[in-house]
Amino acid sequence: MTDIETLSSAAMQGRKTGSAGAELARQFIIQRYTQLQLKAFSQGYQQVFNYGFGDKKAGSNVLGYLRGCRYPEHYVVVTAHYDHLGKQGRKIFHGADDNGSGVAVMLALAAKLRQNCPVYSYIFLATDAEENGLYGSKAFVAAAPVPLSNIVLNLNLDMLGRPDRRGRLYLTGAKRYPQLIAALEPAFSKLQFLHHRGPGRMVRDNPRYDWLNASDHGPFHRAGVACLFFGGQEHPHYHTPDDTWQRIDKAFLDMAMQAVWHSVQWLEHQAPPTLQSPAA
Repeated sequence: MTDIETLSSAAMQGRKTGSAGAELARQFIIQRYTQLQLKAFSQGYQQVFNYGFGDKKAGSNVLGYLRGCRYPEHYVVVTAHYDHLGKQGRKIFHGADDNGSGVAVMLALAAKLRQNCPVYSYIFLATDAEENGLYGSKAFVAAAPVPLSNIVLNLNLDMLGRPDRRGRLYLTGAKRYPQLIAALEPAFSKLQFLHHRGPGRMVRDNPRYDWLNASDHGPFHRAGVACLFFGGQEHPHYHTPDDTWQRIDKAFLDMAMQAVWHSVQWLEHQAPPTLQSPAA
């Protein structure tokens, strides 16, 4: 909650890509990576990229990694975008749930994995320019610091602090891992397991809705990397100035963190081929 409150504070100005608020958020995440003693692929943890056409814009991902012990050359990439919509006049789009919550859970996951050497190596990727078109994750996939063939899974975290109207959290891509569902289902009654196409109700309501491009798992999926996506449920304060840290459902956030952690524990017991080639 402290990380969410910091990332969604008025000082961060909504974290719009290229803004002073985004730079503050970036420096905060770098500080947290340093505290967690994550290793850096480059000086300062940053991956700067350009995007758009004509007058190109600049963004900057923040990534660090934790080296595994059994499969150190095989990587799980944990993604969470830190950018949001910025300001409109005097209104600040705080982005506490979208996606301060995902970044905070990613940081908490890194802290837990540090306690004992994990089986896999983990890259923690805070992406920029997600709201503009998934450009941060596209930039990572296009210039990954490790071979894409060595990435066994992308675990994407986006909007974990608020339930949908049925009180549920989505795990998209889970139906390709029946054993993962069997491991999670008894403990998480509010977890909805979905195919990689995403929630059927959204597809029915809007045939043009492209769920695979809804968040940072999209570029990984198109590159042939297996994906699991926690989150994605919308709520009345989605993309409004009222997405503040005070509205985060702490019990729901804790459930989401526990579900992510249980999933990672399951991943840690699987051999690389099991994760890279999930059942259709």
